[in-house]
Amino acid sequence: MLDDIIISLSIIVSIWSVYNSSFAIYGLTWKTAEIKSTSGPTFSLLVPVRNEGKVLGRLLDRLVNQEYDRSKYEIIVIEDGSVDNTLEVCNRYAEMYSIVKCIHLEKADVINGKSKALNYGLKISRGDIIGVFDADTVPRLDVLGYVAQKFESDARIGAVQGRLVPINVRESIISRLASLEELFSEYSISGRARLGLFVPLEGTCSFIRREALDRVGGWNENVLTEDLDLSLKLTALNYLISYSPSVQSWREVPTMFSSLIRQRLRWYRGNFELTVRLSRFKITWKLFDAIMLVGTPIFMVLSLANYSLVFIYTFQVHLLIGSILSFSSLLTFLIITMISRKHMIEYIYVFLSALYLNFTIALHLISIIMEIVGAPRQWYKTDRSGRITVDISRT
Repeated sequence: MLDDIIISLSIIVSIWSVYNSSFAIYGLTWKTAEIKSTSGPTFSLLVPVRNEGKVLGRLLDRLVNQEYDRSKYEIIVIEDGSVDNTLEVCNRYAEMYSIVKCIHLEKADVINGKSKALNYGLKISRGDIIGVFDADTVPRLDVLGYVAQKFESDARIGAVQGRLVPINVRESIISRLASLEELFSEYSISGRARLGLFVPLEGTCSFIRREALDRVGGWNENVLTEDLDLSLKLTALNYLISYSPSVQSWREVPTMFSSLIRQRLRWYRGNFELTVRLSRFKITWKLFDAIMLVGTPIFMVLSLANYSLVFIYTFQVHLLIGSILSFSSLLTFLIITMISRKHMIEYIYVFLSALYLNFTIALHLISIIMEIVGAPRQWYKTDRSGRITVDISRT
């Protein structure tokens, strides 16, 4: 009986893995020819920051130089309890550019200070489209032009998510492994978008209609992953969330082990927290796909059943079952290899990613245990290195 349960769980996890991997392959091969404009709807670009002095200037340089009618957008930086020179950096840009505004808030006494900052920025903003950028993001200079065209092309679109690519892939061993994980997820989202399935907002380089934000009441200040919470609410209200590979931004991945652990635990626990709330929504095919994505922590923990197969493999696992498990592993290996080649990550990390996978499984398990036992929820800010600079004239 126990053997049958273990085998069943292994098959379920393998099918789930193939399901998501198939989207990643489809996303990797997506080549688009989108059009852009230099004027259109008005934008309010919100930048919530805390202790981001190392990277804020790099982002603001990109935003003030967008290839878009400058009278049609504003940049609102909401600084929340910084103890470094973040506010000074912002004020310097506000003195140079009339479209930049700096808002200082006292440190938020809520679970998600980023959401509180965004909600404050929403209240004082004027744009029809609300954009969100984390301070470590480095957007292309034409992102507003592509986003404007997206919203004008279809009134059903409630939000647009741009493609995120790690900017510091080769900064450390940790950054290489973290990049492989994030790129696998990014291309999986891209594949979903090509098929019209669930597209989650990713917290930066995200754009939402003001009308849609007003309907859902802004950002949730009591969850760890406010972007995913917002995505589920918009999808439940039948808004389309569009994904555009042309709306591309680079962002930093963690370079240190401690930062990686804190960030991933927040992400994984936030996903699990929302998974248990999905019963509130009416299940559609798109929300079923959302379950397959948001429920990643559960499936990752269930994959521990695969380790038990070694004890029963020769006795009860048939050739078909073994083929399914092998195909799942081979497909994942193939995709990681394709990503490594595309983003110039040394092939040794393809093999190290197998060890990294076990590490993430452990973190998923810890995050679920933390949520079940009611451990205090804290929103840790990811440390930035800010070592990568970008030439505005070239990108």
